[in-house]
Amino acid sequence: MPTEEKQAIVARLNEAISSSSSIYVAEFSQLSANDMNELRRQVRDADAQFIVVKNRLFRLALAGTEAEGLTELMTGPRAIIFCSGDLVTAAAAIAKFATDHSDAITLKGGFAEGEVLDEQQANYMATLPSRNELLAHVVGGISAPITGLVFTLSGLVSDLVFTLQAVADEKGESAA
Repeated sequence: MPTEEKQAIVARLNEAISSSSSIYVAEFSQLSANDMNELRRQVRDADAQFIVVKNRLFRLALAGTEAEGLTELMTGPRAIIFCSGDLVTAAAAIAKFATDHSDAITLKGGFAEGEVLDEQQANYMATLPSRNELLAHVVGGISAPITGLVFTLSGLVSDLVFTLQAVADEKGESAA
């Protein structure tokens, strides 16, 4: 019979699953306590939460949710990353930490946009630009032709002003 404490943990995990925009499952090994704290800080800065959880309790919390397909990934030492913001930023934070720390952590899969992600898809998310970067590219793409037009028109006006000044100077010299 499950204890009240374990039931409360499952309930909190279930709440986190339903309120997250995306979820990643990561495998970690040989991380010191300081490295784990650094990883948690980087993930928190990415608007996500990093939790090491017992596989059995997480499987119970997944039961009956859209993310139930993640139960297959829950073997061995696993950590769960609950993202409340941009789903790409948290994956990128994990990938960056992994490259800085000899691949001590790897994404094994995830859940985003109603779909269960396999390992390849989860790691691909880490390579995508963030939402803000994509918006900056769109704004830059839209403003580039307008900026070009402004400079072209400004050049035409400048040429006209210089031509009129040259004509005025020429008439001034001929009158003198």
